[in-house]
Amino acid sequence: MILVIDSSKQFFKKAAFFCAICSMVFIPISTALMNIFLFLTLIFTIFGGDLKKSLFTIWNNPISRNTLLLFFFLALSLIWTIADIETGLRVLKKYNELWYVALILPLFNSNRRRDIGINAYLISMGIVLVGVYLMFFEIITPIEWTNNGHPQSFTVDGGFASHVITNILMAFAMYISAHKTILSRSFWRLPYLIFFVFSFYYVLLISTGTSGQILAIALLLVLIAQYTGLKALLIVPLLLFFIAILGYNSETNSLRFATEKLSIRYHHLISTDTAGNSTRPRIFVHAAKLLYHDKWFGSGVGSYEKKFQTYESEFYKVATIARQNAHNEYLMISNQLGIAGLIFLIYIFYKQAVSTKMIGHREHKYLAQGLVFLIIIGCMGNSMILDSREGYFWAFFTALFFSNLDKNNNNA
Repeated sequence: MILVIDSSKQFFKKAAFFCAICSMVFIPISTALMNIFLFLTLIFTIFGGDLKKSLFTIWNNPISRNTLLLFFFLALSLIWTIADIETGLRVLKKYNELWYVALILPLFNSNRRRDIGINAYLISMGIVLVGVYLMFFEIITPIEWTNNGHPQSFTVDGGFASHVITNILMAFAMYISAHKTILSRSFWRLPYLIFFVFSFYYVLLISTGTSGQILAIALLLVLIAQYTGLKALLIVPLLLFFIAILGYNSETNSLRFATEKLSIRYHHLISTDTAGNSTRPRIFVHAAKLLYHDKWFGSGVGSYEKKFQTYESEFYKVATIARQNAHNEYLMISNQLGIAGLIFLIYIFYKQAVSTKMIGHREHKYLAQGLVFLIIIGCMGNSMILDSREGYFWAFFTALFFSNLDKNNNNA
């Protein structure tokens, strides 16, 4: 009887890990399937037992402990939120990624499992990459279908999702493949190199996702610094010059499009024309003005729209894309939880940064450092944790890399 129970527990633990991997694989493909496998991960984790051990692991890990505390802070702010309770709960649900870190972290208890997660991500993004290049070279036409009456499509610019989401995800896949190209030996170096070349070209010269382009360049600079140290001061200008020349001579002009878009947004920021009301720089300015109200502990979870409508009513009428989302995670957290919440969020990123020193596996350490740069920069132009796919992407890889802080577990 005991053997049967132990065997069942082992099955549920393996099933939980399998479902966690599947949930990540579907990040760039289907939000619905991503959430289904996340739910199954939770169920199998509960049935797998050893919950006391898992809770001990979660609470003693500084990263999962702090993400949990931030989620509890958001939940506690339901007490003072100026939003109605339904809106507060709906927005709180969007921050589930904060406790997903704790759910997934105990599952990555060996380097072998971490490598499975990393390679599964590359396979998932590789599927998207093959699809977009087949359309880019006009081998196949754009794919369209309906899902519960809603039109869906697979496009060159965005794959299964939007150009913003796909390009952010592809930028990190490019970064992973670059490291694997450098660190891998013999045969495996070639496929990783091929992946890097095609993902590099896609992110910078095909996709119009400006966030992904900025993050890709930042991650390449991080990569150069990781391997060359101070020599990066000489190499970085050459890389930027190469990218500039490549963008200028590219027929797709997506890099030039991004440059022109940033220039236009800067113009809208310093001018008073109404054409820039829905551009992010002007949205950031008006969202920042809201910080004067309830500055210490914010107006509570889900309060951003109500706060926006109350104190910036004229801009609220015209800036439709900013009514529920400031497209900046620092501003979103600050308006909901005040200066206290902003400090907490920055502290989490700080703990991630300093904790990378504790990761003994070289590749995982470098990738974790890249993830920290990605989330810090990405949150400046997107609500990276609030947004479902980007948020879970960060949660998954946070759990994967920072489960590796136990020195006794680094070589497992």
